[in-house]
Amino acid sequence: MSDGAPRLYVVLTYVPRRTSVSVGALGAVAFERGWYAYVGSAARARRARIARHLATGKPLRWHADYLFTAFPARRAWLVDGAAGECELAGALAALPGAARRPQRFGAGDCRCAGHLVRFGRRPRRADVASAAGSSGAVHAFGRRPPLKPARSRD
Repeated sequence: MSDGAPRLYVVLTYVPRRTSVSVGALGAVAFERGWYAYVGSAARARRARIARHLATGKPLRWHADYLFTAFPARRAWLVDGAAGECELAGALAALPGAARRPQRFGAGDCRCAGHLVRFGRRPRRADVASAAGSSGAVHAFGRRPPLKPARSRD
């Protein structure tokens, strides 16, 4: 894109049970069971950034690294034309059954409520497109791994 619009992405993961994860300077962060959508941006090399989020065994640098190490990412979408990552996270959080949780997650370089949105049900591309608005275009990134949470055999 050369129009100066933010190059956004959304990475999705599932937390199967209430748990606490140590997240760098944030310390112990509680995550409720549910689906989590992390909103990020990349001025360049967006695909490489998303591939890093999807990778295992990476150095833990950003809040999202800690979450995706504990609960690997399951899907990602490229979002073009939306206003910005704070605005997209806010619009996702405004969808029914969604909320920014935990507060300030992924927002170390801004003053918004956070870039991580928790959903009670799995968000779909159409949800991301709705949040991106009429000027936004949403495309799947990479292969489509299974989305159904694995059942434990306890």
